[in-house]
Amino acid sequence: MTIHNASLHAQLKAAQVRFYPPINDTLQGSKVITLAASHIDMSILPTLNRHLKSTPKSDKLALLLYTRGGDVNAARRIALLLRHYCNHLSIIAPYCCQSSGTLLALSADVIYYTPLSVFSAFDPHLEGGDEGNIVSLSSADVKLFKDMAHEWFNLDIAEQSNMLGMLCEHIFPPTLTSFYRTVCEVKKIASEHLTLANIVCPTTKDEILNSLLLGSYSHDYAISGEQLNTLGINCIQNNYIEDNTLPFVEIFELHLGAGNRESLDAPWCDSVIMSPTLLSTRYKKPSGLNPQWSTELLE
Repeated sequence: MTIHNASLHAQLKAAQVRFYPPINDTLQGSKVITLAASHIDMSILPTLNRHLKSTPKSDKLALLLYTRGGDVNAARRIALLLRHYCNHLSIIAPYCCQSSGTLLALSADVIYYTPLSVFSAFDPHLEGGDEGNIVSLSSADVKLFKDMAHEWFNLDIAEQSNMLGMLCEHIFPPTLTSFYRTVCEVKKIASEHLTLANIVCPTTKDEILNSLLLGSYSHDYAISGEQLNTLGINCIQNNYIEDNTLPFVEIFELHLGAGNRESLDAPWCDSVIMSPTLLSTRYKKPSGLNPQWSTELLE
């Protein structure tokens, strides 16, 4: 049985009719696609592709993006898919665009932000520990170990010291190697996205990657659009786009995510994809069974 939230669909359709045309006009003919997801993953790709194929061909594409993160490889595949359908990509991030969302946004020729926009680092994390006592370790925690020893305890750990041995006493060596491979993977994906955005200067790339992988105080440190701009990323604040996208944020904050379901036993809307002609919503169930997509044609 198809899950359908009539209130959510009605609000999204009303918002689309009212706000898509002015966004399209402001961006000079860019076709607009909305992607809102609690967690970006690979299963979003087929439905997103269906929406992209359903819209008239255009040299320009604008993605209205709302997410708190997800799978970095899914962010990469979404970026490549979007680029398959356009030569110029704008990403509009009116509020949440964190972690893998920030990684995805790096692939855009221009990022439109608002005073509410929240970007963040995309440093990989390693989780471990006993049940009920899960510990999360960031790649930056390992990388900055030497700096911490010097600044906090005035200890200079020489290159020939047994720092690696100290780490391997607490992290299984193959696990540490796997962690390193993941960091290299994320760095490569981010570099690929910056190339898509025509940021090719090696020095600029290194500054952006170092800042977004190691330069934040934590994974949740909220980065603004202005801060991304200072790194050399093309970010623009446009009051007209802000006025016409924040109503979507209000809808997503009200309906998206497990915390907004009616009860603990109820399914919840996890993702929304909307184009000029289609509206798709994805619902998850507490049973853990595969999520279910519902798509309807917009008049």
